[in-house]
Parts: sequence; structure tokens; C-alpha cells
Amino acid sequence: MKRCLLCHNQLNDIVSFEKIFSFSKYIRPTICRKCAATFLDLKTVATCRICGRRLLTNMGSPCHDCLKWHNRAQLEFVNSSLYEYNDAMKNYMKRYKFLGDYRLRSVFTRQIQDELKATHRLIVPIPVSQSTMQTRGFNQVLGLISNLKVDNVLAVKQEQKDYRQSEKNRIERLQLIQPFKLIPSLAKTVVGRDVLLVDDVYTTGATIRHAARLLYQAKAASVKGLTLAR
Repeated sequence: MKRCLLCHNQLNDIVSFEKIFSFSKYIRPTICRKCAATFLDLKTVATCRICGRRLLTNMGSPCHDCLKWHNRAQLEFVNSSLYEYNDAMKNYMKRYKFLGDYRLRSVFTRQIQDELKATHRLIVPIPVSQSTMQTRGFNQVLGLISNLKVDNVLAVKQEQKDYRQSEKNRIERLQLIQPFKLIPSLAKTVVGRDVLLVDDVYTTGATIRHAARLLYQAKAASVKGLTLAR
């Protein structure tokens, strides 16, 4: 019997008659219901219309952070996210990204790929540095969307390779210089296209906005973002 990828308890993989006779493709769960319930689906709560964060009491939309972004850098950019970056998601990211458990990509593969299959935009994943690839062995974003056609038009500048985003505080992230470059041979790919940038986590918004600015400079028609967590 299969076990939950997160808590390792046995999965009660019971298929209802409704599922059997619906003739829709059955996808076996990778985590148990108890673990699944620890993640907050942002579609079930009010969120900021610009960055996708969960709106708490007395928070407006756009949120305070997005208003500051608007004043700091005039950039037309909207992001949406699937789940809140709560304790359960932080633990998941720790195991998936930093401990390198590549099996965990399948926990959210269906959810994020369902979102992407509905888009007509050019899908551009946020890249990782060569040093990250050497130590971790994979790009966590590509792991989540491995079955979809993507355009890897961005790369990390070499001088950025020794500075992981997770090691920076909020101020350091906001002060980050442009960490990306456009791959010259693929520059024409984005000209006049609507682009969807995909990343795993939206924290301050600095990383994904740097990528968006670069794509606008490359003559993209519009750029939006989609992240697994916010």
C-alpha cells in the first residue's frame, strides 16, 4: 500500500462509485487527507488582487506591500498564488528544495499544472544558478511543471551564484540588483508575447519582478506571475 509522502502513514486510496462512473481520469493521491488539510488553498479566502497574498483583518487590496512596490518601481505586474506560505508549506519547501527530496514535486504537480494548462501565455520558469544545480541537482520550479512545454529564456547571472535568496533578509531581497539575464539566442521568443512567469514562492516579490522587468525590456507584450505559494 502507498504511503503519504509527507507523514509516511498509509494512504487509504478508496475510489467512490461517483469517481468510477464519471469516466474522468483518476489521479492517485500522494499525501493523506490530514496532511492536505494543513495547506491553505488561497482560492478559498480573500487575496490581494496584485500579489495574491491572503488578506487579513483590516488589510486592503492592493495590500500595503503592493502599494509600496507601485511607488518604488512603476511596473505593470500581477501575481497569483495557489497556497499560503504557512508553516506546512515552509516545511514542505524545506524538504523539497533544501533537503532535495525530489519525490515531493508530485505533491503539488497536478494543482499547478492544471492552472498552467488553462493559459495561452508563454510559460517562463524562474531559473536557478549553476551552483544550485550542482548542489541540489534540480530546479524546483521545473520539477513542479515537468510535463509542460516551457521556454527557458532566462538564466542567473554568474556573479549571483553564491547568494541564495533563502539566506537573505527582507531588506537584502528588496535591494537585490538584477540577478537574471536573457539568453541571447532565445530573446526573440518573448517579443510581442504574453508571458507567465512561474516560481515556487513569492516572498517579497523582488525576484519575480526583476524577471518581469527583464522580459518587458525584451519587448514582451505583458507579464504576469504564478507561484505555488505566497
